[in-house]
Amino acid sequence: METAQSLSTNPFVGDRQLRTCELCGNEYDKCFEVRMSDGTNHIFDSFECAIHVLAPTCAHCGCMIIGHGMEANGRFYCCAHCANQQGVHELEDRVVSTMERRTS
Repeated sequence: METAQSLSTNPFVGDRQLRTCELCGNEYDKCFEVRMSDGTNHIFDSFECAIHVLAPTCAHCGCMIIGHGMEANGRFYCCAHCANQQGVHELEDRVVSTMERRTS
């Protein structure tokens, strides 16, 4: 099986094998492969397609989480506000330093 690295080290060089994006069906010579920890592989022609297939969705608002997000009790949240709305109160969007606590 070919990996993204074995296809080319420069993603802008053509003359590679045409591959098909699993989401949109576009045949493209610059597709890339995402290998998941469970061993499954995905082929995409853009980050946009990869996000639509692979990004988790927030358990509260339903948005796609393309950043770090948060996880509690096996559920994903885009921010602490959404987690809080679902009854998860221990998550914070950022850690407040000791210095910031003193000045507020």
